[in-house]
Amino acid sequence: MAGRIQGITVEIGGDTTKLQTALKGVNTEIRNTQSQLKDVDKLLKLDPGNTELLAQKHRLLGDAVKETKEKLETLKTAAEQADEALKNGTITQEQYNGLQREIAETEAKLKSLEEQANQSATAFRSIAAKGEKLKTVGERVRQLRTDRHLTLSALSEELNCSRDHLSKVENNKRCPSLDMLAELSAYFGVSMDYMIFGEYCDSFQLRADLLKVISELTEVVRKI
Repeated sequence: MAGRIQGITVEIGGDTTKLQTALKGVNTEIRNTQSQLKDVDKLLKLDPGNTELLAQKHRLLGDAVKETKEKLETLKTAAEQADEALKNGTITQEQYNGLQREIAETEAKLKSLEEQANQSATAFRSIAAKGEKLKTVGERVRQLRTDRHLTLSALSEELNCSRDHLSKVENNKRCPSLDMLAELSAYFGVSMDYMIFGEYCDSFQLRADLLKVISELTEVVRKI
């Protein structure tokens, strides 16, 4: 909050300036990043499995952590100088207290952002590990489609999904849902294990593991 630090000056790199002015650039960056994060979160509610949006959120959280750390460093530099300024009477106790509250709020925001960034990183590692088992699904979908001389548009109509979504599945840019895999298996007359592993498996346990992998992947994406 700008009012908390009004009238406080800080010396950075030999230059003395108002603290509000020193923070102007980083505050603008923080607002811009937060605006983008809100937009990405809104879109993820509509399409939680969109890997491009998930990647954007991961990058933006990293940017937000970096920018908030930069702001906190400037505030702490001002706080070190504020101790002396308070003794000299160049700032009031009210200004000093306001600066301390601004630091406390920024530290809390940084902690929250770091937790979100860590959750995002953990989720991405989990997606990568589980996604290894799904990485060739798109190639098989394309092969099955072209073997039957179907266009993307024709197959998307049969599956009642968008052409763009199906294209991203075929190019391994989007993980197909369990429902979509079931529809593809039924449509092409192949088993689920073939869709995932590229071969027919007789093991009941392997098929159970397959369903678990898909369910876990869906849950991981939902939690990000």
